[in-house]
Amino acid sequence: MNLSDLKLGNKGMIKGIAKECPREVHQRFLDLGFVAGATIAVHSISPLKDPVAYSIYNTIISLRKEDAQMVLLEEKN
Repeated sequence: MNLSDLKLGNKGMIKGIAKECPREVHQRFLDLGFVAGATIAVHSISPLKDPVAYSIYNTIISLRKEDAQMVLLEEKN
């Protein structure tokens, strides 16, 4: 699954970044802490459903849906 599939109130563990992700976006994800094994959760969703705010390492980061689709994860309960 990818990050854009994660629902409000659910958590996931990052597995990696999609191979088709542009290099500069991939580097930005790494700089923000989107590394394998990190736990991420949906913090809030904007009224128009894009962008979505995610909580990772006690930081809130807002991502557009097209960028969130590049982050691969496994849902946690």
